[in-house]
Amino acid sequence: MAATRFVRLAMPLSIGLLMASCATMSPEECKVADWAQVGQRDGLDGRPMSYFGSRDEDCAKAGVHINIGAYKQGRDEGLRSYCRPDNAVRVGLSGGNYAGVCPPETEAAFQHRYEAARVVYVLRNDVSAVDERIDSLERRLRDLHRGEEKRLADAGGEEQRKAVRKSIDDERRQIRADISEADRRLRRLRDELRSAEFALSNLRY
Repeated sequence: MAATRFVRLAMPLSIGLLMASCATMSPEECKVADWAQVGQRDGLDGRPMSYFGSRDEDCAKAGVHINIGAYKQGRDEGLRSYCRPDNAVRVGLSGGNYAGVCPPETEAAFQHRYEAARVVYVLRNDVSAVDERIDSLERRLRDLHRGEEKRLADAGGEEQRKAVRKSIDDERRQIRADISEADRRLRRLRDELRSAEFALSNLRY
């Protein structure tokens, strides 16, 4: 399925962007942090261990040393909740990124469900986008019809009216062709979405 290929190709880039855009802690937060709780939150959010490096670097600038043992203990606790199969579905359906943080004993089950849910997320977005395109094309067609008389009336003579009429007819044909193409794409996407949702439901229960 094309959407599945999209998920697998997009994941490394998405994870890289996630890591590059991490918001770290302020000096004030570093000074009062409970590192077990910070680690637990990072685990619950599925953040990679590289996120710790960003925190450590920023806190070092503030003269604060992170308790890595407490952080890792909290993060492991958070990951136990994050790496549940039902959470994999939630992350995928919400469009979240998976950074490969689950331990080997849960990795395969989590990633399998995550990818299945992510396919559903991508297809739902595609369906919405094509729906919106069809609505936009239909509005253009209505606007073209409403404005036709004025455009013809504004024409300077019979030859110009013929040219305007031909231009309107050409535009109308093109819009109708675009609508037909979008309708076909929408039907294909809805079929793919139904299949993907069915496959996901079989994984969830």
